Amino acid sequence: MQVTKADGRKIRERREAADLTVDELVDALIEREGLKRHPDTIRNIELGHAKAGFKLVNAMARVFECDRTDLLADEDARVSA
Repeated sequence: MQVTKADGRKIRERREAADLTVDELVDALIEREGLKRHPDTIRNIELGHAKAGFKLVNAMARVFECDRTDLLADEDARVSA
């Protein structure tokens, strides 16, 4: 599963709603999930310059305590992104 640009916006919205900085999200991913990612990787995903894979999306969903589908854009947003 790859994540689209629209998904990056949803990820950023969730991160901000959780009141986390990118660095805090990276720390949480390491501490809770054992998943090491550079802050620039997260920023690039949020900006749509990079795509997140299945493992990262699932890990972020667990950190945000939401379903992974909450981080994915609906089909209409994917088409217009």
